[in-house]
Amino acid sequence: MATRATARLLACVALCLVATACNGSAADDAGSSPSGAGASGSPSTSASTSPSTSPTSPTSSTSSTSSTSSTSSTPDASSSPTGLAGSLLGAEEVPGFNADFRWRPGPTAPESPSASFGTCQRFSMLSIGAERALVRRYLPAATSAGTDRAGELVAQFADTTTARRAYAVLEAWRSRCADRLTRHTRPKVGALEDVAVPDGTAGWYLLTYGPVKGDRYAQYFDAQGMTVVGNRIAMVSMVLAGQDYNYAAGREPMVAALQRAARTLS
Repeated sequence: MATRATARLLACVALCLVATACNGSAADDAGSSPSGAGASGSPSTSASTSPSTSPTSPTSSTSSTSSTSSTSSTPDASSSPTGLAGSLLGAEEVPGFNADFRWRPGPTAPESPSASFGTCQRFSMLSIGAERALVRRYLPAATSAGTDRAGELVAQFADTTTARRAYAVLEAWRSRCADRLTRHTRPKVGALEDVAVPDGTAGWYLLTYGPVKGDRYAQYFDAQGMTVVGNRIAMVSMVLAGQDYNYAAGREPMVAALQRAARTLS
């Protein structure tokens, strides 16, 4: 009986030892679980890594765009109005009203769409087909010349046909010019006089009107000339305030001015 009791006791002790060992193993497993790490509030290394805050530099793309923009915004020199400057007369080339009269250069600028160059001009040259037009003014070298003045306009057209049509318009404006002089006394529109020029056509006419402020015996002698050569037209204006305009036929200052202007257009 004692032996059986002892055996039962030993079996109970063995079962208790096994149960204790199992409980300790389970407790160790619970302490090392991911849920325990989450409870501590420490995020994992992979979760704390943030994306880079430095974007890829667009230097090459920006440089390319900037270069393209700069190139496309540069004006074509051949289409600039200043490209006509070589066809304008220099001040020393414009004839004076007498042997001692000299001109000095005034401003040069594109034709104004709102201010007519010629006395009889009704619309800008751009309005009658010119691609571009440039104007140069000339001033008397002697300041005592008062209201005497001169100027030249050069206009370029797409082709010779368009230029010839525009020249015909200028001729037509002369025939209707009397209505531009109604505010003056004694206005007169002279006949169109042909001028021989190489490789082109030229003509001029004289407008007379008054009075001249400060001289009741004087009037304005307003010579208007034009020439067409190829696809370009030159208009010349020469205005003299005086008591007479005595030149031999074909020797008027405007005749020489148109002949020189035509040569620069060739």
